[in-house]
Amino acid sequence: MKNLQDPIDTAMMDTVSAPDPDLSSAELIARARALAPAVREEAAASEKRGYYSDALHEKFRDAGFYRIFVPRRFGGYAFDFPTYYRVMLEIATADPGIGWCLALGTSHALHVGTYFEPAAQERLFGPGKGHFIAPGSIPARAKPQCVATPDGDGYRIRGKFPYASGAPFSTHLLGGAHLEGAPDQRMMIVIPREQYEVLDDWGAILGLKGSGSNTIVVKDGWIPGDFALPLSRFRPRGPDTPGWRLHRNALYAGQFRGYAGGSLACSQVGAAKAAMAEYERIIRGSRAHHGPDLPKIEHPDFQRIFGLGMSMTMSAEALLMHTGQLYMDYAQREVSGDPFTLLKAYQMLGMHHQIIRLAWEAGLEFFRAASSSNALDGQPMQRFFRDLATFKNNASHQADFFAPEIAKAYFGLELPPELT
Repeated sequence: MKNLQDPIDTAMMDTVSAPDPDLSSAELIARARALAPAVREEAAASEKRGYYSDALHEKFRDAGFYRIFVPRRFGGYAFDFPTYYRVMLEIATADPGIGWCLALGTSHALHVGTYFEPAAQERLFGPGKGHFIAPGSIPARAKPQCVATPDGDGYRIRGKFPYASGAPFSTHLLGGAHLEGAPDQRMMIVIPREQYEVLDDWGAILGLKGSGSNTIVVKDGWIPGDFALPLSRFRPRGPDTPGWRLHRNALYAGQFRGYAGGSLACSQVGAAKAAMAEYERIIRGSRAHHGPDLPKIEHPDFQRIFGLGMSMTMSAEALLMHTGQLYMDYAQREVSGDPFTLLKAYQMLGMHHQIIRLAWEAGLEFFRAASSSNALDGQPMQRFFRDLATFKNNASHQADFFAPEIAKAYFGLELPPELT
């Protein structure tokens, strides 16, 4: 019997060279830093449009951002999480909405590279496919908005996928679907762009207006059977993930819930950093309206806000980078025999929630002390605050709602089936 840890025979598979095969992590981060001014300049227009421009998309594509998690044998760079986080932080600090759109469209290549079988990966990433951009949308389990019906050696797909961040420039969709006739059975499916329509319905929301989180509609699509996986396949699997066996890279042997919150945290930490820079600009250029007649930068009240907010922002960023390295350490230990358990993944998700909390609290401090003139439409501080506040009521990432599940995992108590 074949050992699941044995590598997959790739002799008959085509390989693809990356556009810049020797691209380093440092160079990729430098490219993101160099693009930050262009992102910042486009922020207001992206809010009105609902997503970033074609020109900025081409810059992101040429910089290699969409290939960060694509496996190397398929023309990607397979960079680690610290590199990914650094790139996304540079963009999200320039504009959190644009950063959200880029991060969510880019990150789901890791799902495909980790969990989908080699034949599916080759058709999704392989020769002639170019870059890979796939928003993710898993409708609530109580709302069977998308149904997959067995049809030949594949599935007929019909449904609606809301909040598909990264949709405008997507090449694929990574979506959740209910199996027809078995509503309790949900699958993760990959749908190519020609199979769906992106609705022009994003922007009527408080913030993150530039995140391209449009609804995707599939009217009568069809996908091959290996473009669909039961959600149960995204549970801990040890070193038998197709990605580890195919690529022999521990990046593709990790645990989905260990990185589920990290991409979202990038946008929120970016928003806090942007708000901090804007607050500094404000207090450097105005005088206090109460107490001693001093420039705000010399006034203890405004100094206090800056000191506290900076400390929280730096802590959030440091913790985010720590979770990136922790993920890589856990994944490497997974393939060496030390399992990347569900508990470890849940603990990482809990850390991501605390990163987001710190970013929110820092941004709130900067906003409240910035004065009402900076809450006007068109002011950067107002936009950063709205971007933070919009995520604050995200149904899937309420830290206190999820905390009991982390405790259950720690104490070895029974978890709901959809979480295990």
